[in-house]
Amino acid sequence: MKKLTYSFPMKALAVFLLTLDGLFTGLFGAAAVLAYDASFYNVPDSIGTYAQAMKYLLDRSWLSEYRYDYLTSGGGRGLYEFVFHNRYGAIALAAVGLVLFLALFIYLMAAAGRRGDREGVVLSAMDKIPFDVTLAAGITAVALLVMIMSETGGSSAFVLGVVITGIVLIMLIALYVLYTFSARVKAGGWWRNTVLFMLLRLAWRCLQAVGRFLLRLFRALWMEWRVALGFAGYLLGDFVGFLIFLDGMDGYGEFFGFALLCAVNLAALAVLVLGAHQFAVLKKAGEKLAAGELETKVDTKKMYFDYRRHGENLNSIGDGMSAAVDQRMRSERLKTELITNVSHDIKTPLTSIVNYVDLLRKPHSEEEERQYLDVLARQSDRLRRLTLDLVEASKASTGNLPTDLVPTNTAELVNQAVAEYADRFAQGQLESVVTMPDKPVTVLADGRHLWRVLDNLLGNTVKYAQPGTRVYIDVKRLDGQAVLSVKNISRDRLNVSSEELIERFVRGDQSRHTEGSGLGLSIARSLTELMGGDFSLTVDGDLFKAEIRLKLL
Repeated sequence: MKKLTYSFPMKALAVFLLTLDGLFTGLFGAAAVLAYDASFYNVPDSIGTYAQAMKYLLDRSWLSEYRYDYLTSGGGRGLYEFVFHNRYGAIALAAVGLVLFLALFIYLMAAAGRRGDREGVVLSAMDKIPFDVTLAAGITAVALLVMIMSETGGSSAFVLGVVITGIVLIMLIALYVLYTFSARVKAGGWWRNTVLFMLLRLAWRCLQAVGRFLLRLFRALWMEWRVALGFAGYLLGDFVGFLIFLDGMDGYGEFFGFALLCAVNLAALAVLVLGAHQFAVLKKAGEKLAAGELETKVDTKKMYFDYRRHGENLNSIGDGMSAAVDQRMRSERLKTELITNVSHDIKTPLTSIVNYVDLLRKPHSEEEERQYLDVLARQSDRLRRLTLDLVEASKASTGNLPTDLVPTNTAELVNQAVAEYADRFAQGQLESVVTMPDKPVTVLADGRHLWRVLDNLLGNTVKYAQPGTRVYIDVKRLDGQAVLSVKNISRDRLNVSSEELIERFVRGDQSRHTEGSGLGLSIARSLTELMGGDFSLTVDGDLFKAEIRLKLL
């Protein structure tokens, strides 16, 4: 039903009927009004009435001479007699025609911008022409038609045809203007699609650009020069107001001069009061920061120029001091943990070595000696690996390790590492799941360093992963980088953040029952950064994810 109601044929039919109805309604209405105005309703039906009507029309200059000649001819008399005899019916026909005209007009205004096969308002190409251009063109066309109708001469039939054609065209032009205006109003913001609005917006943007330029120029000056210019402007305003006041002592200039003086001085007072208030706010915030209230913030939204900049600087100072304090506290805590952890990691094998050396000095059997030597070998190897890790971590963090960046196939390296860890995965009841793209993923890296990074990550997985779970090793391309990730479920609860977990001597096993130095992740990050990549950790509950990003070749 909607598709039929707002279809083009229905709209075209409504326009045709409205134009036809408007023409006949106008003719009937005009005849009825003229008959009433000329007092035709209460006179007898006679030739004298016709003469009276002609005199009435001539007195009001509604007829030119050639039209008068036509009306006083036989054809004119016949038209008059037809209108006169049907004067009461003209009123009824005009009323019915007016009702139908309004109904058709309301339908067209409701159908403007609507299409039966589409939802919402749909503007046509004609509706996108600036409205003031459309309106100006419509007014110009109507004016030309009125001029043509008023200047047309010739036979009565030709004049009548020109007038009727002109009236129909004027009705269609007016209807189109109202129709497109209705569609634009429904679409919203109809004033934006006007040349006047576009010119005003362009002028406003130009003024804004000039204002921003002058404001930037003003801000670029030293504060002393800005104050001097502001004071000079104040004096100039006062001087001009005083001159107008003196020059207009005998007229209205006295009032305007006094008003200008008041406005300039009130504006200067407002600037001074506002500046003093903003300075007081900044002063109070500075005192709070000096007292150690680092969370203090200054609302700079309503401040201007240097006050705003100073407020933003105070906010930055507070943020910087808070970050520095947090970093200092974190560093102190990590330093304490570092001393405690490294002391524990060195003390444990060293104590075992001292104790078993002491046992070797005492009487013992060959079997006991063999056991003692195994323990000494294991603990000394543990101490040696800890020392090597310390040296390597120190070199990696300071960038003293030689790095030879060459094209490296990450898929081959990952497959080799997974193959070497296959037995250890099996012992830890872990299943490795490797995902790689079909095409080779080649990066610019040092093969030895990248191998050490993988070795550290897989070694941590074997030590700390939950038995009976899967280890996911993924290689993919993302945003021009090769991304290598290792994910597993931790056996122990990870009560430390990813930032702390990557620090030296921090281990997921905080009880430190397992062997290890806690340097693996720190070394992996340093080596990745030496190769120009990024190393990141993500801890989500018991899920542990390490990600390496290197630039693709």
